[in-house]
Amino acid sequence: MATDLNIRIASAADLESLVRLAGAFRDQLRQLSPSNAEFWDAIARLLQDPDTEFFLAQDAQGNALGYIQCRYRYSAWVVGYQAELEDVFVLPEVRRQGAGRQLVQFAIDRAIEKGCRSIGLNTNERNIGAIALYQQLGLRAERSLWHGGRQLWLEKAL
Repeated sequence: MATDLNIRIASAADLESLVRLAGAFRDQLRQLSPSNAEFWDAIARLLQDPDTEFFLAQDAQGNALGYIQCRYRYSAWVVGYQAELEDVFVLPEVRRQGAGRQLVQFAIDRAIEKGCRSIGLNTNERNIGAIALYQQLGLRAERSLWHGGRQLWLEKAL
């Protein structure tokens, strides 16, 4: 299945698919909000933001299987642009088949293409499978204990 994926930068024409995936992500997190209508408005707005891109993974039939929301910002600390993966989500039924890896690698390649000097994301320390994937792709946690808990920021210099 992973070899049949098409990963690309999403456009306004993909809004319905992105809202459906974001809703599935929300449901996986057992959250009640944002509502699908709120996602619709927010994602439509973000699709117009020049500092935000969505990457969409689809199978050979065009079914949306996962997405990443990526934000770009200039940082004084890296003296250049950074990419932040705000959302990384793949439908549960297609996990562990390469979609997540391909999505994150696409985001890394896109950040390099845009001249970013680093890429990072936040994740929960209990998200062991995702952390292993991110580390295999060169991202790493560099935050120490903070008020008794761990703050995870995985980063890869580009």
